[in-house]
Amino acid sequence: MTPVLRCILYIVCWTTAAAALLALASPIMGPADRIYGYVQGWSTLVGIACECAAGVGVALIFRRFLDRQPLASLGFTFRVRWLRLFGIGILLGIGMQTLVLFLESALGYAHASFPRWSGAELGSLAYVIPVLLLGAVSEEMPVRGYLFQNLREAWGTWPALIATSLLFAALHIFNPGSHSDVLMTMIGVAAAGALLCLCVVVSGSLWVAVGCHFAWNLFEGPIFGFPVSGLSIGSAQLAAQSVSGPQWFTGGSFGPEAGASSLIALAAGAAVLLVLHRRGAFAA
Repeated sequence: MTPVLRCILYIVCWTTAAAALLALASPIMGPADRIYGYVQGWSTLVGIACECAAGVGVALIFRRFLDRQPLASLGFTFRVRWLRLFGIGILLGIGMQTLVLFLESALGYAHASFPRWSGAELGSLAYVIPVLLLGAVSEEMPVRGYLFQNLREAWGTWPALIATSLLFAALHIFNPGSHSDVLMTMIGVAAAGALLCLCVVVSGSLWVAVGCHFAWNLFEGPIFGFPVSGLSIGSAQLAAQSVSGPQWFTGGSFGPEAGASSLIALAAGAAVLLVLHRRGAFAA
């Protein structure tokens, strides 16, 4: 079976497995508490865990029995210094989101307020960490893990990077606020997908992409107070942002991913990755 056909079959099995796991978990999830534009609660955590298990499980089974390649070839292995790679990704994500905050604040487009925190808000922050970590894995393993690796085998690096980045953008196209400026939303999310593919290319590992994806979302939403692809994550934020600048730069209600501030940060992140690669940070 060709790599492209394996990718198509993977998408079918991945979505089917996710739906089956969600159906099995529905008795313990209770009433749906993931409402449009807001992510919070036990049901969301269980749902994302089901999606993560489906994406990772089907990818590992396909890699072992259909692709007939080592599981480590997906880059999701504990045999290497994975914590170091994960940490590099986290620092990269934090750095890019800090640059976004600096740009929008320096231009007077973002104005932060700092709400008073209580134990409930701290509990909410503790809740969003596993949600965002599972969410990062549930997207990275299918898109940058299985699909990118197989399409790269069939088409080469750049066509595979473009195809999976467009798919990544399509997965976010129905998020709240995405249609305010569809073109900038597609460009911004696809650029983020391309940066995450570059993480895999230069490091040979999925851990850098997972760490970057996780930290990007954590600092964008719960820490700095911006929307995360149109969503509000959790019930508390370290800072609350009032954004008044032009939508083409700030991304409007969708958040920085649909704005030029994010594109600048992603370009800086790509430059940092290439410098680390040339200096041998990923040589092992």
